[in-house]
Amino acid sequence: MTPEQPAPANAYSVERQLGDADGLLVALDFDGTLAPIEDDPDAPEITEANRLAVQRLADHPDTLVAVVSGRQLADLRPRIGIDGSRYVGNHGLEYTVDGEREVHPEAEARMDDLRAAREEIEARLADMAGVHVEDKAVTLTVHYRRAKDATAEDVTAVVEDVVDPIEGLQTGSGKMIVEVKPTIEWHKGAIVEQLREEVPDSWQTVYVGDDTTDEDAFEVLGEGDFGVLVGERETAADYHVPSQCDVSRLLNWLVGGLDGEIPGEKRTE
Repeated sequence: MTPEQPAPANAYSVERQLGDADGLLVALDFDGTLAPIEDDPDAPEITEANRLAVQRLADHPDTLVAVVSGRQLADLRPRIGIDGSRYVGNHGLEYTVDGEREVHPEAEARMDDLRAAREEIEARLADMAGVHVEDKAVTLTVHYRRAKDATAEDVTAVVEDVVDPIEGLQTGSGKMIVEVKPTIEWHKGAIVEQLREEVPDSWQTVYVGDDTTDEDAFEVLGEGDFGVLVGERETAADYHVPSQCDVSRLLNWLVGGLDGEIPGEKRTE
């Protein structure tokens, strides 16, 4: 959102457009969207309300549901475990096709460099209590949410110092993390565009997410699509819901919209 753009509107204000959809591609972030943010990156679980809502969407004949996360695919799939949904890990570098794992070929080619970077980063961060390096096979995520003495700037400086000289790798940032990933023009927006090729042209796309990494997906949405930010901050999304607790209601509302029945009363702000 630039200073010239209005703040994102309440997501429950788009029922007329949603009612015109022949079908929906629904792409959903995991952490902060389907699951609450936790201090321990291993702790988040999809809420029961969201599980039921996602299953309801996945069971609908006119939807394709995809969970699009920065998590490793092997970590993401068991946290959801919903039949009929697609899974996308590592911001699109890993994804399921007919239930089988596929990896972007350029990411696979950089795995040795990534392994060497991980070893160097872990050695340099060893004295920073509470900082953890997560190896996600084709990317790394350095978590500092629980850091006791190190600042975001301290951690970022170390990671960039290791990664910058390595051709083919780059750094990125998210909520309390620094990422190391292959230098590929590939992100959540790219995988959303790929998923759109699998559904009819007349279908609309809904993307729901809370993180800065979700902005790539919001930016590729076209006219008639719906980018929904969870929370409030500057964003390319046109709509928002106030918090993670509101996501299940939004998802059930989408099913109602497909069936011509918008459930519940609309919120006003």
